[in-house]
Amino acid sequence: MVRRHGDGGGALFSNLLKTSSCLLHSSPTAKTTANTIHPSSLTTQSPQLSPSKAVSSSVATSISSLLSSQSLYSKDFDDLLWDYKDKLNSKLVLQILMNYKQLGRVKTLDFFSWAGIQMGFQFDDCVIEYMADFLGRRKLFDDIKYLLLTVLSHKGRLSCRVFSICIRFLGRQGRVAEALSLFQEMETTFRCKPDIVVCNNILYVLCKKETSGEFIDVALTIFHRIHIPDTYSYSNILVGLCKFGRFEAALLVFHKMDREALVPTRSALNVLIGQLCLLSAKEGVTEKVRVKNISTPFTILVPNVSSKKGAIEPAVSVFWKVCDLGLLPSAFIIIQLMSELCRLGKMEETFKVLNVVEQRKMSCLEEGYSVLVQALCEHNWVKKACFLFGRMLSLGLKPKLVVYNSIICMLSKAGSLDDTERVFNIMSKKRCPPDNVTYTALVHAYTEARNWKAAYDLLIEMLGLGLTPNFHTFTLVDKLLRENGQMDLCFKLEGKLETQILLKHCKIGRLKAAYQKLDSMIRKGYHPPLYVCDAFRQAFQRYGKLKIARELLDKMDKVCKNEEKRNKNSR
Repeated sequence: MVRRHGDGGGALFSNLLKTSSCLLHSSPTAKTTANTIHPSSLTTQSPQLSPSKAVSSSVATSISSLLSSQSLYSKDFDDLLWDYKDKLNSKLVLQILMNYKQLGRVKTLDFFSWAGIQMGFQFDDCVIEYMADFLGRRKLFDDIKYLLLTVLSHKGRLSCRVFSICIRFLGRQGRVAEALSLFQEMETTFRCKPDIVVCNNILYVLCKKETSGEFIDVALTIFHRIHIPDTYSYSNILVGLCKFGRFEAALLVFHKMDREALVPTRSALNVLIGQLCLLSAKEGVTEKVRVKNISTPFTILVPNVSSKKGAIEPAVSVFWKVCDLGLLPSAFIIIQLMSELCRLGKMEETFKVLNVVEQRKMSCLEEGYSVLVQALCEHNWVKKACFLFGRMLSLGLKPKLVVYNSIICMLSKAGSLDDTERVFNIMSKKRCPPDNVTYTALVHAYTEARNWKAAYDLLIEMLGLGLTPNFHTFTLVDKLLRENGQMDLCFKLEGKLETQILLKHCKIGRLKAAYQKLDSMIRKGYHPPLYVCDAFRQAFQRYGKLKIARELLDKMDKVCKNEEKRNKNSR
């Protein structure tokens, strides 16, 4: 260890630091990433050397070369660096510390301990700040504490930036109580009054990193102690208040911020508007509540009767205020706001928000149009929905399947067959494959118009794509065909549907259902095509039941042969 000097405090810190540096090789929590860059503060960049006062880089290079080429113990430093003792100063020490990749972690810490004893730990702020950052990145929080105490015991100076660095690193690791304790000891123990950067860092820890909410009142107290809060002070406390459900207080803070002509950070704005939208979505919602304090517990549905109503109005108000200041929330939050406005039927307000999105050319423009078009379709606002849909196409946007389905369903219910067909053709040109919802809406529209041929063709096309219509849709078409005397088409349509269902059972391995379906088809006189028989055989073979499948397929072949003989004899 380092040779003892008159003051035992420096030797104590050196021993502790030496012990910690040795533990770097054994403690998994103290490992450093291989590609770590030069440590720097989280609030500002690494301290820079002043050209007018810079120490010759050759001296720093010489010392670094000596240290890196020797297998040293701390007691060897005096002998090795004897000629450099008189040249030691903060700038030289900082240059050597910044060569930590060449020295290694252990020698870097040992050199700092030795240099601190030589200089009585009377370093410039940049050296102490660098070491606090160096130790914090390696999660050596006990060593950070001893660093501060050692500098204090030697009557050295501790800057506010050192405490900012320490608090930030403690918060990153979730050590909220330790960060708060260090903040509270700044004035009492270390005789250093926190500046706004320190206050912002502790607010960041208490509001963003703390999860229980027990320190939110402490955070408010610290916030009110700041003489002139800045953007980050307001933004941190906004996040904390929203995070723990204190929306009234959060809105008061936001309005105070607005009066001070300050704009919150985008992350704080996202939290504020997003949480207000979530609160609005919960208004009037019923939730399941379990009643347990009786012999037979049961569940009941209870409506949300909270007094916090109308949360969407302040969310919209916040949006327009920050919009006037040139700031917008993220695309996700804008879509969340638009969705909630649509849910509440506030279409005009949603349209205004969409105009802002379009003017700013945001990435969520297509999603915004989709949300509003779907909402208009649900409320049967045909003209506005069609206008916006045409606007989407004119802007070169690609509507999603759900948008096409919403338009087609709305137009089908309105009886606008020509418009429905036009949208379906656009859908095909845009290479957006239809699904069950698309075909079902079209088929229902044609059955309402008594157009059996178009309804039948669509259902056949649907089955050809591997889509299975629901029972109600099939029944409507079957009934329409029978009313128009198309019995052959009825038989053909039912056979295709039965075949489709059989193939689905085979693909998902429902052997019992597949067996029953094929047996039923044989009795009705339906004979599935060859590829379906192969799928039936392979499904049973996969589970070692090929014999059962062959027996049923042989039965079907016999029935087919008997039918062929009967047809020949009838001729």
